[in-house]
Amino acid sequence: MHEDLLRHIWLKQLFDATRLMTAEKQNVRILNFGVLHRGSGPDFQQAKIEIDGTMYSGDIEFHRTVDDWKRHRHHRDKQYNSVILHVVLSGKAEETISQSGRKIPTLILEPFLLSPLQEIADQLSREEFSSKNKNIPCASRNDALESFVLQQTITAMYRERINEKVQRMYDGLCDSIIRRQRAVNEPQMLYAEMLDPDDIPLPHASIDENLFRQKFPWEQLLYEEIMDGLGYSNNRRPMKKLAEQMPLYQLTALRAGRASELTALELQSALFKTSGLLPEISLLKNQEVKIFIHQLQAAWNNLPKKPAVVPMQKTEWNFSPTRPSNFPTIRIAAAANLCYKLLYGSLFKSLITVCGGSYSAPKIKIEQLCSLFRISDDEFWNYHYSFTEAVQAKHAVLGDSRIHDIIVNTVIPFVCLYAKVFGKRDLAEHSLNIAVELPPLEENTILRRMKKQLAKNKIKITAAYQQQGLIQLYKNYCTAARCNECEIGKRVF
Repeated sequence: MHEDLLRHIWLKQLFDATRLMTAEKQNVRILNFGVLHRGSGPDFQQAKIEIDGTMYSGDIEFHRTVDDWKRHRHHRDKQYNSVILHVVLSGKAEETISQSGRKIPTLILEPFLLSPLQEIADQLSREEFSSKNKNIPCASRNDALESFVLQQTITAMYRERINEKVQRMYDGLCDSIIRRQRAVNEPQMLYAEMLDPDDIPLPHASIDENLFRQKFPWEQLLYEEIMDGLGYSNNRRPMKKLAEQMPLYQLTALRAGRASELTALELQSALFKTSGLLPEISLLKNQEVKIFIHQLQAAWNNLPKKPAVVPMQKTEWNFSPTRPSNFPTIRIAAAANLCYKLLYGSLFKSLITVCGGSYSAPKIKIEQLCSLFRISDDEFWNYHYSFTEAVQAKHAVLGDSRIHDIIVNTVIPFVCLYAKVFGKRDLAEHSLNIAVELPPLEENTILRRMKKQLAKNKIKITAAYQQQGLIQLYKNYCTAARCNECEIGKRVF
């Protein structure tokens, strides 16, 4: 049972909150369920609860069983010292101890569920199916809508979506800087290279503005956002977690004074070691796969300096329902190659340079950006999507459709953030112009519905930015019935 179901139960409050009791027989009253957190660290933040009359404010962590707390090494992780309640689905009562040595109350949720667990899972599936097939509010009334109103709304929605991404990335940049300040024994030489902006505002009161000139936090942010994009829909969270558990500075430190650069194979070994996806050689039958796993293990063992790695759990990764080209294994292999470009190929600088070019047409910039993300042939991954299955037909490690998606969802908002922080308005406009020329991405359920129920024959969807605008409109307005805040809704209703 995936932990996402447990989070769904918590968000929907599908349990009897009036009689909650910890495994230690303490009465629990929930005052604030907290805010869902998708990054590294506790699952819900800013929660407030009362336990036997004592008020607590902090974070809540979810697991399937109590054992997962130690299995995930949270008892050795300072990030989880803020946890005030450990919520598990089932199991026997065992102590949950934080890294600081504090005993954390445990709530076993299954006895308090309003319905059997399987019924809740089935209902969730039905709700997801229903939401995917439900018409948007104006579907039967927007036939006479003027095409220019639809186009203007889509453009405005795209701008809104970009602004939201920029704000989220900005928060991630600040987090990266703060994590860097708190880190222990980091090699200081990595941060000597400083950016040279015309003007840097002070956007975060608790951070010295000079820290925004450091190159590393920007590259770490780019690394995390690329990993998020590589995760696609089913593995965004674990891919980003992988980037946080094996950050760039640790990858760089692996060479430990060695003159030569890290190889793509060595970077793969570090990421796969951290991911927890490396299979045991003794369990494999295919000789080719055995040889490749041995090469990865040898590459890791021969590194001069290896940090203490806490592998992720295999259950954190999703292989189904996922197409083979989106399997986390081949995406991690692609990530290792992009890490090499970040560390040794000036990928960060190149993205800013390409997007800011004043004399290149957007279509030329698109091809230049694609070339930055294309990955050289790989003897193993050109014929595998995972460690267990081989294919006869050669395929790209990272296809152009995924590269286009990364350009739209990662590169453009990232460059817009850079432009905003450093006061470079022209750079932001150049970046947005790229999205206007970028061809449509692969369609999904939302886009097919919006084309059928809203765009109809009024306009043609010929660019990626239009798709992004439709997704923003659907998720933030149509499904939330915010028709009175939408220009289309105002006219139709």
